[in-house]
Amino acid sequence: MDTAFKVGEIVRSTAGRDKGSYYLVIDNNSKNKLKVVDGVKRKFNNPKYKNSKHIESTGEISEQFLSWLNSKKRVRSEDVRLVLKDYLSKEEVK
Repeated sequence: MDTAFKVGEIVRSTAGRDKGSYYLVIDNNSKNKLKVVDGVKRKFNNPKYKNSKHIESTGEISEQFLSWLNSKKRVRSEDVRLVLKDYLSKEEVK
């Protein structure tokens, strides 16, 4: 199940202490390691390295986050928290 994760994709951890936590992918250059952040424990300037086997995709890519990166806006941890909060509130409604 090694799918290619994209920058800006919202993912969920399936293994480890953080099992069930949601993250935002900020870098996928390595073969099987991704840099992910949640804005709370893992800030944007100190990402967590996660094995791609230990996360699953939610199928959601944050267009807002991608627009911030493309416009060279400084992305803050509050911005990451906002993106994840919006996603989780949409999931609760479903």
